[in-house]
Amino acid sequence: MMTTLESPLKFARWDYARRRADELTRDYSSPPIPVLEIAEQNGVNVVFSDFGKHRDTVAGFCDFEEARIYVNESDGFGRKMFTIAHEFGHWLLHREFFERDAKEYAVLPRFQKPRANPFEQEANCFAAEILAPKHLLLPVKYAGVAQLADIFGVSREMMENRLKNV
Repeated sequence: MMTTLESPLKFARWDYARRRADELTRDYSSPPIPVLEIAEQNGVNVVFSDFGKHRDTVAGFCDFEEARIYVNESDGFGRKMFTIAHEFGHWLLHREFFERDAKEYAVLPRFQKPRANPFEQEANCFAAEILAPKHLLLPVKYAGVAQLADIFGVSREMMENRLKNV
């Protein structure tokens, strides 16, 4: 991920993030979206790993050079799916920036809020859009948050945030 101090983007490209997610999910007719398989079909290997002393502070990260996403194996299922989608978003949306200037990237600890970082905003938007695509969410939007989270295979927190932005 990119550090919050240095971002080559001044603003998040919301439409770009949504469009890239839609390109990958438009042919799916029911949830959950198999984000791990989608990442791997696009040449990105997903590795579940023990982060040791960083277990409580890092959910995952994208290794651009190796085309690999590392996911904290101690996290719950919904969190893991969001991490895969988020890091895959970095891979699709931000790889060109990494290739230009690799020193810009670092791991962003969980407790550091991404709100001001356009890269993190885009990756979060992409993750929400790919995990709960609008065309699948709208028909069942009026179910409860817990039920929707179960249907889409995501955490309740992710679903609550997604419903605010549909």
